[in-house]
Amino acid sequence: MTSPTWVRRWGGGSVGLVVIVLLWWLASETLYTQDRAIPTPWSVVRHYGSGADWRTLWANFAPTTAEALWGFLWGDLLALVAAAVVLLVPRIGGVVDQVAIVSYCLPPVAIGAILVEAAPSGSHVPPIILAAMAPFFTTVVGSLVGLRAAAPATLDVVTAYGGSYLTQLRKVRVITALPNIFAALKIAAPAAFLGAVLGEFVGGGGDSSVGVALIAAQSHLQSDVLWWLALSSGAVAGIGYLVVAGIGRVATPWSTGSAGGES
Repeated sequence: MTSPTWVRRWGGGSVGLVVIVLLWWLASETLYTQDRAIPTPWSVVRHYGSGADWRTLWANFAPTTAEALWGFLWGDLLALVAAAVVLLVPRIGGVVDQVAIVSYCLPPVAIGAILVEAAPSGSHVPPIILAAMAPFFTTVVGSLVGLRAAAPATLDVVTAYGGSYLTQLRKVRVITALPNIFAALKIAAPAAFLGAVLGEFVGGGGDSSVGVALIAAQSHLQSDVLWWLALSSGAVAGIGYLVVAGIGRVATPWSTGSAGGES
């Protein structure tokens, strides 16, 4: 007798979550008990029961999420265009690869500090640029792998019917690449949010943002607030992942790979 699908899907995750909370509680009671660098789970979770804390959370996360969204759109759009151009003009493939690798290897803290120095005070440009850089490499690589995965026989059929290389790209390669593209975008969504937070942490953005709130909590030694903001940041990044994953399942139902008849 097999377990229901939802039990297999959520059971392991629920057990893992309980184990993590127990280990967290044990660490908070045995390690760093003098300064409470590791707060108890309850001292962190109680912030979610306060209306004032929710308003503070919204005030800080709204601008950061907007920056992350703009960075996600611009970074992934440039990555998708770059991947398509590489297929149309293969000679520039090396240049695009180098740009993607450089964007991935450069330390974002250093880039953020340079952008903050160059931008006007309180500008949202540095967080947006870091949010755009964070997913660029992953999306370029995922898109190129998908665009190059089209079956040669299918491409030959398009050519036989008089289709151009651009027609192959539009009607065959893009459709074949969609699962790979969405797989890359799932990683890009949380990466963009964390890039925006990092841009704020080094001095970008306005007075109300996740980065500023993290700095304030760290300066005042408010470990419970610091952990609360960290957990909330992880939750928002996870929501971004789930949203893109949901869109991907709707847009590419043939790639789910689920076996029929399971219950």
